[in-house]
Amino acid sequence: METASTPPRGPRRPSTSVLLDGGVFVLGLAVLAGVLHAWWSAGADPRLTTALALSLPLGWVLTRFPLMVTGVASGIHVPFSPVVLFYLLVVHRPRVALAAWVLTALPAYFVDRRPWQSRVFNTGSSILSGLLATLVVGSLAPAQPVDPRMLLAVLAGAGTYYATDTVLSAVSIAVERRRTLVSELVEPGALVGGGLFLLVAALGYLAGAVRQEMPEWVAALTLLPSMAVVVAAWAWRRAHQSRRQQRSLFEAAVRIHAATTVEELLRAVEAHGTSLVSSGSLEVRSRPPAEPEIGCELGDDPRRWLVAARPTSRHAEQFDAVALASLGSLTSAALLRVRLAAETERLALVDPLTGLANRRAFTTHLERGLADGAVVAVLFVDLDGFKAVNDTLGHAAGDELLAESARRLRRAAGVDGFVARLGGDEFAVVLPDLFPGAADDTAEAVVQTLRLPFLLEAGPATISASVGVTASAPGDDADALLSRADAAMYVAKRAGGGRSVLGV
Repeated sequence: METASTPPRGPRRPSTSVLLDGGVFVLGLAVLAGVLHAWWSAGADPRLTTALALSLPLGWVLTRFPLMVTGVASGIHVPFSPVVLFYLLVVHRPRVALAAWVLTALPAYFVDRRPWQSRVFNTGSSILSGLLATLVVGSLAPAQPVDPRMLLAVLAGAGTYYATDTVLSAVSIAVERRRTLVSELVEPGALVGGGLFLLVAALGYLAGAVRQEMPEWVAALTLLPSMAVVVAAWAWRRAHQSRRQQRSLFEAAVRIHAATTVEELLRAVEAHGTSLVSSGSLEVRSRPPAEPEIGCELGDDPRRWLVAARPTSRHAEQFDAVALASLGSLTSAALLRVRLAAETERLALVDPLTGLANRRAFTTHLERGLADGAVVAVLFVDLDGFKAVNDTLGHAAGDELLAESARRLRRAAGVDGFVARLGGDEFAVVLPDLFPGAADDTAEAVVQTLRLPFLLEAGPATISASVGVTASAPGDDADALLSRADAAMYVAKRAGGGRSVLGV
C-alpha cells in the first residue's frame, strides 16, 4: 500500500529509483493498452461506458480519502478506491471490469497532489495490482455472482492486490532510501492494513451482489455505508493526527522546558519535532524555507527557522502549519527564557560599573584553580588617593576613574590574568605562577600603569596603587590566599603606597 511518510529530501533521487518508478508506470500503460485492445477486439462492449459512469467519479473521490493505519509521520495508507474494482468484477465481465478500473485509476492517481514521482508510481502500481487481482478473481469466480465462493474469490483477489501493491511500494522505497527490502516489508501496521483492505473488498462485493439481485435504486443505497466509511476514516485520521501531535507537542514542551542551554534546547526541538510533521523530518536552521518546504520563524537573534518538507496533501499541510506554529511559539519562549537565565547568571558574576568579574566570580575562579592543584599568584590592588578624587571631582569622576583603572589592570595582567573588582577601590588579580618573578613583574606593571595621569571629563587626576602579592602553597584555600595578599597590600600602603610588596 502507499506509505504515509515522505522520504527525506536529498539533493537528488537515485537514478535507479527513477528508472524503477518509471518502469512500473510504463508497465501500467502497457496493461492499459492491452486491455483496451482486447476490449475493442471483442466487439467494444458498450457496458464499459456504463461502468465508467460510476467508477470514474467514485474512484476519484475515494482515492483522496485513504485510511491511515498508523501515525502522522509514518504508517500505511489503506485506499478505498479499489472497492470500485471489486464491485465491477461482481457486476461485469472481467475484461470490462479491468478496462473500467485502469481508465479510472489513471486519472484518479495521476492528478493527485503528490510529487510527480509518487503519482507516476502509484498509477502504475494500481493498474498492475488490479490486473493480477482480476486474473485471480476471474479464475476462481463461480457462474453465479451471489455465491459464497464469489466472495472468497473477491477476497483472494483483494489479498493479491494488497500483496502486489505492498511489495512494489516496498521495493520502490527501499531503492530510493537505500535501505533493505525486508525493513520496508515489515512496516508497522501492514497486517492491520491488509485486514482492513479485505473489509473494503467485501464492501465492494456486497454492493455488486445487491446490484445483481435487487433494483438499481436499492443497489445505489449501498453507497451510503461506503460514504459513511470514508467520512469515518477521514474523521478518525484527523482525530488521530491531532491526538498524536498534541502528545508530541507536550513531550517536546517538557524537554524544551528542561533545557538549560541554547544548543540543548535546539537539539530537543529537532528530536521531538520530527514526530509533529507529516514528513518525519524537521530542522532548525538559519535559512528560511524554500519550495518545496514550509516553516516558521523563531523570535530569536540570530534569526532561525523551523523547516519541514511540504506535505503531499492540503490537509496534512494544514496540520503541519499549526504544529510548526505551536512548536515555534514554544521554542521562541524557551529561547528567551534560556537567554535571560544566562544573562542573569552572567550579571550575578559581573561588576556592573567596570565590567570586571565581581568578588563572587573571583572567589569561584580562585577556588577552581586551587582545586586543580595549580600554583597561582594573587595580587591585591588598592587605589591610593581615590577618595580625594571622588570628593573633589565628584562621584561621576570617581566612577570614570574606576572604569579606566579596570581597563589598565586588564592590559597589565595580560591574557592569562583574571581581574576582578572586589568592591570600592579594591581590585584583585589571579595569575598562573609559571615563572619565578612573573607575578612580581605584573605587580610592578600595575603600579606603573596606575601612576599615569587620568584624563577625566571633570579634569585630570592622579593616583597610585598599593599592591600585595602572594603565591599559593599546599593546603591553601581561597580565603587564606586572599588574606595574605590583603595583608601584603597594607604593608605597601603603610610604606607610603605606590609600590608592591610580596607577602609570606
